[in-house]
Amino acid sequence: MRCACIHDLAGLGHCSLTAAIPVLSVMGIQACPVPTAVLSSQTDGYSGYSFLDMTPELPAYFAHWERLGTRFDGIFTGFLGSPEQLSLVSGFVTRFRTADTLVLVDPVMGDDGAVYDTYTPEMCAGMRRLAAHADVITPNLTEAAALLGERYENAPCDEAGLLRWAARLSAEVAPRSVITGVPSEDGSTLRIALCDRGETAILTRPRAAADTPSHGSYPGTGDVFASVLLGALLRGKALGEAAAAAADFVSACVAHTAACGVPRREGLSFEPLLSSLIF
Repeated sequence: MRCACIHDLAGLGHCSLTAAIPVLSVMGIQACPVPTAVLSSQTDGYSGYSFLDMTPELPAYFAHWERLGTRFDGIFTGFLGSPEQLSLVSGFVTRFRTADTLVLVDPVMGDDGAVYDTYTPEMCAGMRRLAAHADVITPNLTEAAALLGERYENAPCDEAGLLRWAARLSAEVAPRSVITGVPSEDGSTLRIALCDRGETAILTRPRAAADTPSHGSYPGTGDVFASVLLGALLRGKALGEAAAAAADFVSACVAHTAACGVPRREGLSFEPLLSSLIF
């Protein structure tokens, strides 16, 4: 199996392509990277990093793959930094998907109630158009609000409300939606709200002491979750099974990373646990 992974590439940190490539590879899937930008480090917790925008190279990159007749079982998109990138990636999905291609869009736009400074209303609208091409989307609660045109302040805290939002995403944006990382009211657990073509469910996992608002969450956690989810779906798992596998792997990685004393800005130290993903 082969999956196109359209993400940025950071030399330091465990996020984007440096998460997707090892996770999908160990799950038996060839990860074909499309670097949308190349950075010396991920941006959360680091300063002075170098940045190379790869947008000018993308048309030739995609055209070469098209001339080769390249086919993909999966297409996986993450953070995109400009309206031009959103347009190019939407075109890529249209050109390369087949009836058998699974498209997962991780609509990386913001977190903790705020969209990123670069995400203008135009960018948010472009991400929603890209997400509409997806089979599966994996927004956090901030991104779910943006996709639904809702204010984050109106986001639900209760499980019934989360399921309503997941169902709306499934009906209005993409057939399968996974709202990730929603803390319970007391902060002790994280909840994941799923909707698979109208069928909804909630998954709950204990929240590690090392991954709390006072400590700060680990950068790239969402990338690791989405990578495992996609890998499990491509290996034939149902959405609920795939989400549970992703949640369990992330929980184990948080515990391991904290036990090893890895600095938060380096993200999840997942390498020693990758063998647990082998099918």
